[in-house]
Amino acid sequence: MKKFVFVVFLLITCNTFASDYKAMDGYSSSPLEEPVFEYAKVIVDTTAFNNWLNANYSKLDAQSMKGPREHLYYLLSSYVSELYKRDGVILPKENDLVLETMLSWSERLGVYGAHLFYNKIKRPDSTAMPELMKVPEGIKISAFNDMYEVKSKNGGWEFKIPYYFMIGGINEFEATNGMHTQLLIISTGAVRDKTEAGRSQSTLMFVHSPSKKTDEFKSYWLSQFNIGSDIKPTSLGLNSLESFYLYDRRARLHKEVAFLPSHKGSYLVAYLGMDGAFQVNKQHYLDFLSQVNIEKETAANKSMQSTANASAD
Repeated sequence: MKKFVFVVFLLITCNTFASDYKAMDGYSSSPLEEPVFEYAKVIVDTTAFNNWLNANYSKLDAQSMKGPREHLYYLLSSYVSELYKRDGVILPKENDLVLETMLSWSERLGVYGAHLFYNKIKRPDSTAMPELMKVPEGIKISAFNDMYEVKSKNGGWEFKIPYYFMIGGINEFEATNGMHTQLLIISTGAVRDKTEAGRSQSTLMFVHSPSKKTDEFKSYWLSQFNIGSDIKPTSLGLNSLESFYLYDRRARLHKEVAFLPSHKGSYLVAYLGMDGAFQVNKQHYLDFLSQVNIEKETAANKSMQSTANASAD
């Protein structure tokens, strides 16, 4: 039976990768080492979950989609762990019916950009999926190899993340401090943790404002995370970057906020995770910081420079 299910799910044709492709380029594979679910459960549960969604999707509203969306990404993260362990990749070069099934639901359940990867791995006879979650005008998402590339259309910033991360929120708005703000909420891969449920994703938040009032920006966002002025920043080990850290013992929630040096406005990356997941996914927080590129203005020209290597003059 297991062999039959395996064969049914792996339908193979051709897919295209860049010739210099490296799996998870810039991101560590260490958080993939202990998947939430065993491979056999992923295969069986994907079929059952697909059937459940077909029967119940029309009844789901924005609030009730949250649970199914998280479960879908627990399955996806676990499947990616198996792919990496078995083949050293997180996205197959061949069409893959397991991923096609999962990603066919991602954007319908509220994940930005997932149609890009569905269309990369779907079978040739499957209908292409259009963009269902509209990205704000000032932000662009594209797919390259196994990565999302996310950037500001005005050229101010860009970053990349593995495709199995979940982009659950993208907003462009005027914050209550009056600053124009771009905010993205990204879930990392799912891992086992120390909560009652035993598993969770961690959250990355990327925030940008063109305002150069960096002290005001910092004060405002630290207050949004309930991080008091008495908490001192500590080194992240990435050149000059520091983070403000707080552990909420009652909620078992860890919070870390790093402010990025720039001449082109104000930036922060926040990292939140439950006890256990926070520690396992911490490497991907550091990886993410190394992947953020911010436009740095010099006297002669403008260029994009990695945040990990950038420092304020």
